[in-house]
Amino acid sequence: MKKLQITRDSPDHDELVVLYKKEKDPRLKERYQALYLMHELKNCVKVAEIIKRSQKSIQSWINAFNEGGLEGIVPGKPPGRPPQLSENQMEELKKDILTHPRKLGYEFSNWEGKSVSEHIKKKFSIFLKVRRCQYLLHELGFTLQRPRYKFPKADPEEQKEFKKDFKKNSIFLAQSM
Repeated sequence: MKKLQITRDSPDHDELVVLYKKEKDPRLKERYQALYLMHELKNCVKVAEIIKRSQKSIQSWINAFNEGGLEGIVPGKPPGRPPQLSENQMEELKKDILTHPRKLGYEFSNWEGKSVSEHIKKKFSIFLKVRRCQYLLHELGFTLQRPRYKFPKADPEEQKEFKKDFKKNSIFLAQSM
């Protein structure tokens, strides 16, 4: 079995150090580090000890780099559950949420997790839990906002006066205790 080594000329050690310093993704940064350390030390065992990874990981990164260059060591997307709504359905949902719920025939006035869950179930025949719908709203760029109640018959001047008197009385009560 031949000794593991880097066979590519580009990028060299200094370019790998620059890439390592600029990289934000921690997994890719670690791979750049392994590559430039391999340039320096030329020993897979020492590199594995320094960055606290298995020799097999270092070997696979070096082999991937030798075969595919920098593109070969880019980590793949981690596996996960596929989304239940397609991109087209997400776009439709966003348009619906931008519309007032009463215009769509609902009895409520605000979009929130429960109402979005109900809408998705009715429109797409897909059941999503309330908490997932809350996350979905956030992913679509929406925030939870509630209407503030206004009392049309209230006099703003009397409200200011009441607040002023209330603060005076609460300070007086706090001092007397």
